[in-house]
Parts: sequence; C-alpha cells; structure tokens
Amino acid sequence: MSVGLLLWVGCGAVLLGGVVALIAYGRGSDQVASPRRVLRLASGERERRRTQIVVALVGAALGWLISGYVVALLIVPLLVFGLPWFLRATMQQHQGIDRLEALAEWTQRLSDVLLLGMGVEQALAGSLRTAPAAIEADVADLVGRIQSRMNPEEALRQFGDRLGDATADKVLATLLLRINDRGPGLARALTDMADSVREEVRQRRVIEADRAKHRSTIRWLVLVLVAVSGVIALDPSYAAPYATTAGQIVLAVDALLLVVIIAWMASMATHRPVPRFLEADGRSRVAGPVSVQEEES
Repeated sequence: MSVGLLLWVGCGAVLLGGVVALIAYGRGSDQVASPRRVLRLASGERERRRTQIVVALVGAALGWLISGYVVALLIVPLLVFGLPWFLRATMQQHQGIDRLEALAEWTQRLSDVLLLGMGVEQALAGSLRTAPAAIEADVADLVGRIQSRMNPEEALRQFGDRLGDATADKVLATLLLRINDRGPGLARALTDMADSVREEVRQRRVIEADRAKHRSTIRWLVLVLVAVSGVIALDPSYAAPYATTAGQIVLAVDALLLVVIIAWMASMATHRPVPRFLEADGRSRVAGPVSVQEEES
C-alpha cells in the first residue's frame, strides 16, 4: 500500500472520528446536570456551539474540495473553534475586578449599618437597597434566601458560590464567624476587610493593565499570521510545495505546533484564580456544609 493511500485512509478516519465527536459534543450529555452546569450551559452558548459545528464541517469540506488539500479538514475546524476562543482569552478581564470593587463597597456599607446597632440578618436584608450594580443580583439572591427562613450560614455560603472568588470568601468568613459567635467588633472587622479588598482591587488593576499589553501583542501577532497564511494559500506558486503528500504532512504538523504555541502563550496572559477555601469539597463524604469553626480546627 502506497504512502499516499495510507495518508488518504488516515485522513478519512480522522474526519469520520471528528464528525462523530462533534455531533456528540453538540448534543451534549443526557445525564441530569448540576445547577451550576445548567447556568453555564445557557441557550445562547448552545446555539453558538451548534453554529460553529456546522461552519466547521461545511468549511472543512469546501476547503478540501476547492483547494484539494486534505489538511484543510484539520485547519478549518481549528480556525472555526480556536480563533474565537483565542480572541476571548486575550481580551481584557475586568468583570471579576469590577465585582470585587463592588464587594468592597457593599462590605463598607454593611459595616456602617452595623455600627448603628442593627443585627447581622437585618443588615444583610437591608443591604439590597444600596447594593452596587455589579453584585446586585447576587445580593438579591442572598436576601431572598434569608427572608425565606434559610439558615443564614447556608445562605452566605451560596452567596459565596455565586461570587466564586477567594477574596470574597474572606469577607464571608468574617460574617460566618459573627453569625455563629455574636460578639462585638463585626463592624470594625468588616471595615478592615473592605480596605483589604480595595487594596487587592488596586493591585489587580495594575496587574491586569500589564497583562493587557501582552494580550494585545499576542492577538495582533496571531491575526497577522492568519491573514498572511491566507494570502499565501491563494497564490499557487507559494502553495505548490504543500500539494505533495510530504507537504500535506508538514503543513498538518506545522498547524498543530502553531496551535500548541498559541494556546501556551494565551495561558501565560490569563489570570489563574486563587482556590477558594469556603468551597465545598466534592470528595468529602460529610453531608452538608462544614462550619467555619470546624474548618479552622
């Protein structure tokens, strides 16, 4: 069996496996998803995914038929799925910082109310009226749980799950300690926590501004590279060496190596969140949430 025939058989097997994987990926799992997964898999995300699958399949087939390059079956799906992900990964990430800044403001206002002698539950319920817009929906959910007679500790833990940030856990840990041990000093502790969060917000903004420069450089480098590659592919004299079997193999290897390098560069410019310490450990066999006192012991 010749090398060319082996290449065609291999590419056909890869194409068939890719089609099966893309169909399974688009349909999703029939298992009952957790509430967090249901929130993440919104209808808009599903529609975008299905559109990408259709574009990838049609574009790969057209690219193969028009250019005659089997490697188009690999390159076109990589562009359809990889380029939008890359552009999102290299955009500025201010949402988490804005939510932290809003949390600092909410914590300071909560401290001011507690100084007036109001109880913790009453202060939390009243904080909805002055909650910053960035976390207003999260605070509304917290207040709704408290007003529905849910255990305040469990309501605060679910509030922390919605915020999903290790710095927010510090504020919530302070509230959890005071709910279980109603001693004095909560207002002062919350004021100190608000100052600490504001300082972290300032540092994160400085770091994000520095990362934004690298993201912009990487983004323009990749876009120029993709544009130049497209122009070269349209010129038969430049693309002629890749028409051979060996050229197709070299082009496929180059494309895969380029994807690995770009993903590595994008990961270097991406913020890695600090692990939360109030998050429930799925590996634990203990039913129900663990109190802050038990975690500290």
